[in-house]
Amino acid sequence: MPKSKNLHLTNPLTSLSLLILLGFIWGTGYSIARFAMTNGVPPLGYSFWQSLGPALIVGFIALSRRNASTKISISRCRYYLICGLTGIVIPNTSMYFAASHLPASILAMMVNTVPIIAYPMALLFRLESFNWQRITGILFALTGLMLIILPKSSLPSPDMVPWALSTLITPVSFAVCSIYIARYRPSQSDSLSLSAGMLIFSSLLLIPLVVITHSFYVFHFPFTLPDWIIILEVILSSLGYILFFQLIKIAGPVYYSLVDTIVVLTGLFWGHLIFNENLNQWTATAVFFILFALLLVTRQQRRAALTAVRGDRVS
Repeated sequence: MPKSKNLHLTNPLTSLSLLILLGFIWGTGYSIARFAMTNGVPPLGYSFWQSLGPALIVGFIALSRRNASTKISISRCRYYLICGLTGIVIPNTSMYFAASHLPASILAMMVNTVPIIAYPMALLFRLESFNWQRITGILFALTGLMLIILPKSSLPSPDMVPWALSTLITPVSFAVCSIYIARYRPSQSDSLSLSAGMLIFSSLLLIPLVVITHSFYVFHFPFTLPDWIIILEVILSSLGYILFFQLIKIAGPVYYSLVDTIVVLTGLFWGHLIFNENLNQWTATAVFFILFALLLVTRQQRRAALTAVRGDRVS
């Protein structure tokens, strides 16, 4: 059985800290997006600002460092283009269109099923080794998804089912992006330059979509509450993208996918606090299945990581 190529954790405590912080940031984003969508911000316009804003912030920081990792080449542009498309444009746009039609807690659960797709993809590209416990976790997560989608009394309205299904585009795209980043990350590159490049290219991809659909969102002066909400998410997203690349670099794509446990819990917390969202028997059971599935994967991942670290120390 081949060893995993991405289980070398130079500092497990650092990886865990990045995981928790990234999970909290992204889990908060679902409630922020729902608030923005239900207060007049168009999904594509919101997606554009959540790409351009972090691109300016992260790009400025990356350029200020002026190291070799900020150099531009054709191969790097191709890398930025694919990452921007699969990691921002497709998943964010899909998620923001659904945000006003689904409870924030349900949106968080549906989107954060990345381990279901990321692990099989990692197996396919030989980035991870086969393990029955992880497969069992995937089956539990699939059961949780079915409990959200199939029962008529699960979601607040049957009209939400198509929107719930459409959100699965987001985790599929995120999984593709995480595998691509881990497999094809350019040499001599840092997280800042990669984040900036991905964000810049995603902004360029979104410009024609925003123009064609007349979805550009204009800020008001003085700023309104939705304006401030967009700015808040721009700041959080900027930090999140940096953490995203750094976590994959030091811990691998499957370990990164463990962030979903924290994201789901954070999404449930803010959904209840801000929108007074409460789970019924079906969605509560679904939460249990999905969280248990993620815990199964987390437990196995932690064991594999510790084994790799101990092996490195011995060698």
